Amino acid sequence: MAIGEASTIVRWYAYAGCLALVPFVVAGFRLPWYGTAVVLGAALAAWALLLTLIRPTAVAVPLPAVWAAAGLITVYGTSALLLHGTVSAGALAAGGYGWALLVTAASHQRRYSAAVRSAASASSARSSTGATTSASGPRASSWV
Repeated sequence: MAIGEASTIVRWYAYAGCLALVPFVVAGFRLPWYGTAVVLGAALAAWALLLTLIRPTAVAVPLPAVWAAAGLITVYGTSALLLHGTVSAGALAAGGYGWALLVTAASHQRRYSAAVRSAASASSARSSTGATTSASGPRASSWV
């Protein structure tokens, strides 16, 4: 079961989410070397997650964790931008990345569900030559 590639608009959302992290990374260069390393590591992990969600893959991404992270990051970034009135690198990165992560997670879940349905229909088409069961029980015609 392979999950297909995301649509063009979803890919652009993901690329914009990756770009939203750039001010956060640039601000991280003002930190000591270990702070810069942590910021770069977090940014690389965030970019990898977004790009994994939009590429065709045969491995399912744990979506409950992605949904939880996307919701928290989006709420934090958006509320920080709205309540403080000033744009900080962290709030901009969190808001932009969070919204992009929500869009790509929804797209990935939709494509994953479609792949599961197509795999199930292909499996049921192959097994239709043997005895099958329906909601009301086994069909007598398949026993003959």
